[in-house]
Amino acid sequence: MKPFLTQLRPQRDTVTTVLLGAWFISLGVLKILFMKFSANEDGGYDYLPVTVSVCAEFLKLLVCGTIAIWVKYTEEGSFKDKFAITRHDMLGLLRWAVPGLLYFMDNLMQFYVITFFHPAMAVLLSNFVIITTSLLFRLVLKRVLTSIQWASLAVLFLAIVSLSSQSHHVGAESSTVQKPQAIDHVVVASLNHHDQICMVRQSLINNETSHIDHTSTSNLPFSLNMGHLLVIVQCFIASSANIYNEKIFKEGNGLQESIFIQNSKLYMFGVLFNGITPLIIPSYRRRLFECGFFYGHNSYSIALLFDVALFGLTVSIILKFRDNMFHVLGTQVTTVIVITSSIYLFHFVPTLQFFLTAPIVLLAVFIYNAARVKSTKTKHGASLVRTHDQEERGRPEGMELLPRQRHNSASKTSDEETEEEL
Repeated sequence: MKPFLTQLRPQRDTVTTVLLGAWFISLGVLKILFMKFSANEDGGYDYLPVTVSVCAEFLKLLVCGTIAIWVKYTEEGSFKDKFAITRHDMLGLLRWAVPGLLYFMDNLMQFYVITFFHPAMAVLLSNFVIITTSLLFRLVLKRVLTSIQWASLAVLFLAIVSLSSQSHHVGAESSTVQKPQAIDHVVVASLNHHDQICMVRQSLINNETSHIDHTSTSNLPFSLNMGHLLVIVQCFIASSANIYNEKIFKEGNGLQESIFIQNSKLYMFGVLFNGITPLIIPSYRRRLFECGFFYGHNSYSIALLFDVALFGLTVSIILKFRDNMFHVLGTQVTTVIVITSSIYLFHFVPTLQFFLTAPIVLLAVFIYNAARVKSTKTKHGASLVRTHDQEERGRPEGMELLPRQRHNSASKTSDEETEEEL
């Protein structure tokens, strides 16, 4: 029975990994689609994007906090020992402020990146996160990359630069989402006084973010605007947050500590950073006080709220029990699905250059991952050879002949017994 369970465990782990990857990819695709569907006709948002992040962080904190309290309550020991907080615990709690701040910035930037580019182009450009993650792996975690991996990163970078040059020519919609938003006075006149104020407030907020976004550099052979800068900054922030979060998830006693307790610490700072943002930005503060927290939301933004919460919980599970590269490579399948969906849902019309460049991005990512797996197997095989050689060298002289001598003596004994029987 035990050998059967031993053979069954790898199959169960494979099924779990596939299901986790499918769930992560599904949430990632829905996240991009809900962001696009919840936008208005001008490509902006009638609601404040930060309100989605606040509600999502609060939901995650509510779920993980409730389970964390139950986990603490069921532990052995007195009530005081279970819930006592020392000075060391408070200092350790501050470590979670760093990923909390980084995830806050990452989530907020995603709303504005999707307003600059078509969803298909946005997910392709987001593959730059593999480059930033690899660089941080090398600089921070001192992980060595093979020459094949460096070559694949160079190809990936060149392909992304090529995509940047055509990001403004991939369909009619990409040119419409970047227009400054004007107020339709006919529509405003038909609304009541409260809605008129709220519509004007939101138009002013949208214009604040749109008047600086479309200045492209003309002295370069490819076009760059504020959207490209946001993509690069977002990729650095996202990879830094995931690497740092994985580190504190697993270092020390992190693997033994409940993931719900760790997530509760993280989401406390998530609620804090997202909650104070509308209060410290004057235009956001006036908009919330005059129009309300949920003004401008629609069914897609509400669905996006729950999707962001589930997506964040899934990422924490991946970083805790898998690794950051599982998260990064899972986005590649998301890229293919979003591009396919954009053709049917958003009338995305890819050019020939797009058809030639997009597969290069995916192939570069595939080569990077294949080289990583191959180098891991090679190192593992080399370590086994070294261990075997060390055992042979450490064995006393003549000991390697003992098993053979025992086998010969045993065979001789069996032969003699056979002759006596005859």
